Amino acid sequence: MSTPATIPPPLRALQATSIALLTTTAGLSASLSIFLVPRLMESPPQLLTQQFKRAISAAHRLLALPLVLPGFLHAYLAYRLPAKARLYALAAALTFSNVPWTAAVMVPLNRRMERLVVYSDEAPQNAHAVADKWATRNLYRGTVTFVAGCIGLYAALS
Repeated sequence: MSTPATIPPPLRALQATSIALLTTTAGLSASLSIFLVPRLMESPPQLLTQQFKRAISAAHRLLALPLVLPGFLHAYLAYRLPAKARLYALAAALTFSNVPWTAAVMVPLNRRMERLVVYSDEAPQNAHAVADKWATRNLYRGTVTFVAGCIGLYAALS
């Protein structure tokens, strides 16, 4: 069994990197649902759709890699540290669960909001309903990413 003193420094750096990326991106992702979308909901529908589209586009550019990279790091740590393989494999699986969730749940909502930008004559309540649904469903990503970070932290410290 590897003790903290016997883990090589490069693996320690990978542990720290994955924990830092996961906890940071968890907070950033959750802040979109908790802080950004409620402020956007105060806007008129046309303005909401435009700002939502720009904000989500910027968040996608910023958060895509940091949301997935820790999964690879945890998978590698599971391979290199067999005594903690289950914990790191669980953290990797949770991290990678963001990919199908995003594809199946979040991307359709993003596309729906983009259609509302183009066809602004649809019912104004639709923009607010889509934004609210997006904010609620996006909480999954922040939560699961934070849990994966906590599991990685526990594995690193145990």
